[in-house]
Amino acid sequence: MHQSTKHATAVPGVEVISIISDRSFPRHTHDEFGIGYIVRGGQESWSGRGMVEASAGDVITVNPGELHDGLGRKGAPRHWRMLFFAPEIINRFAASSGQGLEFTSPVVQDRVKSRAVARAIDALSTEERDDGYLEELLISALQDVAAEPAHTYRRDEGGYSRAVRRVLDKIGCEAAAPLRLDDFAEAAGMSRFQILRLFAREVGTPPYSYLMQHRVKTARRLIRSGMALAEAAVAAGFSDQSHMTRAFVKQFGITPGACKAERPK
Repeated sequence: MHQSTKHATAVPGVEVISIISDRSFPRHTHDEFGIGYIVRGGQESWSGRGMVEASAGDVITVNPGELHDGLGRKGAPRHWRMLFFAPEIINRFAASSGQGLEFTSPVVQDRVKSRAVARAIDALSTEERDDGYLEELLISALQDVAAEPAHTYRRDEGGYSRAVRRVLDKIGCEAAAPLRLDDFAEAAGMSRFQILRLFAREVGTPPYSYLMQHRVKTARRLIRSGMALAEAAVAAGFSDQSHMTRAFVKQFGITPGACKAERPK
């Protein structure tokens, strides 16, 4: 049995592949970085990093040019999903930290990391077009699997480090601007990997997700004050009214129109 689907994503240079198969694959290499997870079943494989066994829920990785195989179990197909990245995409994500990126473990047995990879694959497999959100999910998955060492930063009286406070201030002052993770990293004086991890640890949510929450709250206030939906979307920093609606439903479970209907007379 062998079923395989592949499609490009909204992020240039990134593909999603889903395979259900009981085949064994001979030793081969890929030109791309690969990161994914076993949905069900399992397999043994050999790589330049050693002989490993992967089961349902495990993260699997591969580096460009790395020789590896995959030994299936006849009559017991396994299902795995992968993101494949062009090397220039991965290296761009890691460049601001002053180092390249390489996966050191072909299999990572960690359910939290597996869920992070699954969330990124799910988002990239849909019609989601929020570039900032997709980038944040991708980098979160990468940093979870190929994490840099953690550091301790001095916090201010509000409980935040100086770097995180700078990002919070930037969001507070410039939420309507087209902010990206690069902007947060520049404000913090860190790499994107570093500020994404630090912000999530101190605030409880990644920076772009926090920005979207801020925009939704701003839009809700503007709508309740009587502003038209399309105008509120632009004023709050959304690309258009549809973008605002998706964010509203995700955060509040209601549409902006329903919020407008609840406005006090």
